[in-house]
Amino acid sequence: MNDFSNFIAQYYDGRVDDEWERMDRHRTEYALTSRALAECLPPPPVHILDCGSGPGRYAIELARQGYRVTVFDLSGENLRRARRKAEEAGVELHGYVQGNAINLSQFQDEAFDAVLLMGPLYHLLDQSERLLALQESQRVLKSGGPLLAAFIGRYSGHMDAAGRNPQVVIEQQDVSERLLASGKLYNPQQPGGFIAYMAHPAEIQPLVQQAELELERLINLEGLVAGNESQINDLSEPCWQTWAEINARVSEDPCLLGAANHLLAVARKPRWPGVLAEIAARLEAAAVPYKIVGGAAIALYGIHVPVKDIDIETTEAGAYQFQELFSDRAIQPVTLSDNGSHRSHFGRFDFDGLVVEVMGDVERMQEGKWLPTGNLTEGRLTLKGEMVRVSWLEEETLAYIRRGRLDRASQCLLECSPNRLLALLQGRQPTQVI
Repeated sequence: MNDFSNFIAQYYDGRVDDEWERMDRHRTEYALTSRALAECLPPPPVHILDCGSGPGRYAIELARQGYRVTVFDLSGENLRRARRKAEEAGVELHGYVQGNAINLSQFQDEAFDAVLLMGPLYHLLDQSERLLALQESQRVLKSGGPLLAAFIGRYSGHMDAAGRNPQVVIEQQDVSERLLASGKLYNPQQPGGFIAYMAHPAEIQPLVQQAELELERLINLEGLVAGNESQINDLSEPCWQTWAEINARVSEDPCLLGAANHLLAVARKPRWPGVLAEIAARLEAAAVPYKIVGGAAIALYGIHVPVKDIDIETTEAGAYQFQELFSDRAIQPVTLSDNGSHRSHFGRFDFDGLVVEVMGDVERMQEGKWLPTGNLTEGRLTLKGEMVRVSWLEEETLAYIRRGRLDRASQCLLECSPNRLLALLQGRQPTQVI
């Protein structure tokens, strides 16, 4: 790792006024970020960690709205300015903590309802550091909570140079080439200069997923006005608001993401792993036979898919035992359900917004007869310290093929064991899905 933290802290210590005023110069970025916060944050007064808060421009506005906000920054001067600005605004910030975003050990697991990471990723040159910052933010975030992470766009440095100083690509050709090739901006001949990492949009989703977060949105925070902000900033209502609406409408268009000066990733810490670990522990204790199938099953094997609900296969008796264990969660009591093509003892349960569907003795109609169709295989994986029973990935893959879900099957195939897959296809391992 390259440790530039002291240089970055000194850089911001000497630019506190400029950092506070930056959002006035980048009016569109501030407007689109504020809009994203309003759309994605849970209602106040939940606790937010503003990691890389700077002098507190967003934190103070959120405190005005009733949020409890802890500001965390590498720069001591930024934190002192945040305290002063909060006093001037007549609001109270919950805490002021100095530190590095790659180490949030001051905070316990799941201490915050939401985390803002809108600055630290700009200055972490190594991918391992960016991943660590995201992992630490994920750790302190409650399950189901949002994380908003900002990146500088890969080509923003050259876009800025084209408008301000086109000759710089000749004068500092090595810096220019390094930036194009790797996204790393630093000049060894200029100690104390701006040190940054500029991200390509294509790398953001894999990085977020590696940190065990689910990416929901990726936003170009300048929309259509990158490089033309000075003219837009001078507009008065209603023209300014019209441009703000236009920029918001196009901000997630993939065609524009590569031309962004700043990108905002809106991600969420998935709730399902904690819910599933709790369910598995209770089913094991009650000796209820079960296995996890569907999207949650393949996610347990490390394949990145959105898990919108949890599907559990069990026996007829197991379905009713599940209902007894989680009777307070039932939204559709278990009963024999028949849609003409499939039937099972089916029930739906609500775990704080996450739906769990239970299917006992699943059968499908084929040539006028009801035939068993449940997954026969079983693997055992560990999730949050609990053992979870799950069908083989290979049997899940074949089930997706049978249902015509070739997109999902293709995601699974590369992770399948060839020997297990052949055993299923050749009949050496019993299966009911094909």
